[in-house]
Amino acid sequence: VHAHRLATMLRWTQAWRFPYAGLGLSSPSFTRVPVAPSSSGGRGGAEPRPLPLSYRLLDGETALPAVVFLHGLFGSKTNFNSIAKALAQQTGRRVLTVDARNHGDSPHSPDMSYEIMSQDLQDLLPQLGLAPCVVVGHSMGGKTAMLLALQRPQPPA
Repeated sequence: VHAHRLATMLRWTQAWRFPYAGLGLSSPSFTRVPVAPSSSGGRGGAEPRPLPLSYRLLDGETALPAVVFLHGLFGSKTNFNSIAKALAQQTGRRVLTVDARNHGDSPHSPDMSYEIMSQDLQDLLPQLGLAPCVVVGHSMGGKTAMLLALQRPQPPA
């Protein structure tokens, strides 16, 4: 059943396309970044690679699971500054805010799918000693969080 849910989620995420129509983004200053599934081989058949994401980590108790905030499309890690600071102060937890690829201070890449955004986090979280953690996402960040949860579920205690 888990494999079927994951396969369904992956098919759904591969169908997502950046909604250019009707957004008034035809100005010459707007650069279109192709949004395609990672399996499309965005760099001449090469497998997309995770990027070193920009983040802000608020210190807290390492014995408690950290809280990770993922912003929505066109957002950045700064969208969560107030809530991250309050949550860290009130709960004593470490709180991480992350700029997704092609957003904020993170590097840009033609590879932009939920699969690769999930992989970016799968690389970052262990590097920071934040796995396991609680992941909270808005819009695009929420979809990334759902896929991450399906790909890396919490092992039973």
